[in-house]
Amino acid sequence: MSDNRDDFWDIDKLLPKRRNSRAVPFSTKEKTVEYKAFSDAKSPDTSDNKLTLTRGVREAEETVYTFTGGLVRSVKISRFIDKYDFYGNFRKAALVYYDFKTPKCEFAPFYSYMPQYSQFNSQQKNFYFYWRDCVRRKKYIKTDYSYFYLYVYEILNLPDKINREEGLRLLVTLWRAYRAELPNIDANMSLWIQDYCLVYNLPCPMDEIKDFIFDVIGAAEFKEFYLSGADTLGNDGINALIAYLSDYDWRRGKYAGGESREVYAKHLIGAMGLLIKELWESGKIASSISERATVTRNAFRNSLCTHSVKCRLEIEYVPFSKADWLRRAVTAALKYTENKLRGLLGVRSRLAVKDLPDEYGKIIDSYFADVYEQANRARMAAMRPEYEKLYEAESAPISITGADEIERLSWNTTARLIVDEEENEIKTEVAKEKTEQNNYFECDTYGLSNAEIKVIAAILKGDTNGILAFAGGFSSQADAIVEKINEAFADGFGDVIIEGEYPEYALIEDYKEDIETWLTKVMK
Repeated sequence: MSDNRDDFWDIDKLLPKRRNSRAVPFSTKEKTVEYKAFSDAKSPDTSDNKLTLTRGVREAEETVYTFTGGLVRSVKISRFIDKYDFYGNFRKAALVYYDFKTPKCEFAPFYSYMPQYSQFNSQQKNFYFYWRDCVRRKKYIKTDYSYFYLYVYEILNLPDKINREEGLRLLVTLWRAYRAELPNIDANMSLWIQDYCLVYNLPCPMDEIKDFIFDVIGAAEFKEFYLSGADTLGNDGINALIAYLSDYDWRRGKYAGGESREVYAKHLIGAMGLLIKELWESGKIASSISERATVTRNAFRNSLCTHSVKCRLEIEYVPFSKADWLRRAVTAALKYTENKLRGLLGVRSRLAVKDLPDEYGKIIDSYFADVYEQANRARMAAMRPEYEKLYEAESAPISITGADEIERLSWNTTARLIVDEEENEIKTEVAKEKTEQNNYFECDTYGLSNAEIKVIAAILKGDTNGILAFAGGFSSQADAIVEKINEAFADGFGDVIIEGEYPEYALIEDYKEDIETWLTKVMK
C-alpha cells in the first residue's frame, strides 16, 4: 500500500481541470446590428432597416498643416487605431434621422449624461425632432441640456453630411442662442468649436462671438486660440486681453466704482487698447516670445465621438498667456494707466508700478496727452466768470446777405460816431488798463512762500526735477503747491496762471511774459 499523504499538499490536484485556452484572432468581418427608424411622430417603421456596425482595424492617418494667423503655428491630426467603433451606431442613426420632423408638441424633460436616440421615450422623441426643426428655422424655443448636446453631437459626427463652414456656423449659432438659458455650455462649446476649427483648418469665428468673448476666453482651456484675434474686437476684446494677460483686476480697484466707473471704463480701455494695438500690429509681442509650446490631447473631449471625427491633436503655438515677462509688463502698464486716471480724477494716491517698459509708458502718455488737455479746457471753462458769457455772440445761420448788411451799417455808424479825439481817448484807456494789469505783477507776492515762488520759476523753465525738489520729492505735494499758487493768483490777480498736471505743468501763455517780469522783481 503506497503512502499518498504528501498528495494533501498538491494544490493542482485539488483544482478543477481546465481546457487549454487558445487566442482567437480579431475578426475584421463586418457585423450588423438592427436600428429601426421612425417614419412618423407616433409609431416606428416596421420595415427591416438594418444599419451596419463595422468592427476592424483602421490604419493610422496623420495630417500636418500650418494654421493661418494668430498664435497657433501648426496642427498635427492623428486618427486613432481602434478595433471597435463604439459610437458607430449613433452616426448611422443620425444619418437616418437627419431630415426627420415631427408636428408641434409640448416640451418633455430629458436627461442623459451622453444622450442618444435610443434613450428616448415617445414624448421625448417627438419633442426633440420638433425642437430641432424649430432651431433649423431659427426659432429657439425652450429646451434642456440633453437635447442641446444631442444636436451638437449630430453636427460633430456628420462632417460628410454637413460641410465644415456650415457646421461651424450651426455650432456658433446654437451656442449664442442658448448660452443664457443653459449657462453651463460655455466650457464645452468653447472647447468643441476650437477643436472643430483646428481639425478642419477654419479661422476662429471672432465676429460671431465678439459680444461675449470675455466669457469665452475665461471658459477656454487653450486660451491662445481665442486671444489671437481679441484685439480686433473693440472694447470687449481689449478688456478680455488685459484680464487674461495681467495679474491686476482694475475693476476691483478702490476708485474704479461709482461715479468714476464710466471714466475708468472709457479711458483705461482706450489707453490699453492703443498700447496693445500698436505692439500687436508691429509684431513686437509675438516676435519677442521666441519659445514655442506644444499641447497634445484628444479632439472633442467629453463629447459623443465616432470614428469619423475621433482624432488626437498636437498643437504648436506661441505661449502668449504664459509669458511671465509679458504678464509683468501688462500688469505694470495697467497700473500706470490707472495712476493717470487717478490724476485726472484728482485722486492723490498712486499705485506702485514696477517693470514698466519705457515704450509702454510713452504710448500710454501719448493717449492721455489729449485727455488731460481736454480736461484742463473744461476746468478753465468752468472757472470762467458767468458774466463773460453774456458777451458771446449769439449763434445763427451764416448769411452772406446779412453779413453785407451788417458791414454796411457798421461803416455808417463808424463814420458818424468816431472822431480823432475819441480814438485817442480809447487808446489811452486801453493803455491804462494794460498798466493796471501789469501793476498786479509789480512786487506783490500774494502771500506765497519763497519755495512756492521758486516752484513758479521752475515751471517757467520746464524744470521737472526742480519742481519735485521744492515739493519734497512727492508729486502729490507738487499738485498741492500748484493748486495753492493758482488759488492765490485767482484771488489777487483774478485768474489762475498754471495749467496741466504733474509733470506737465505749464504757465498760461497769455501771462507768461508778465510772470517773467514779476519773478525778476520778487526774487531779488
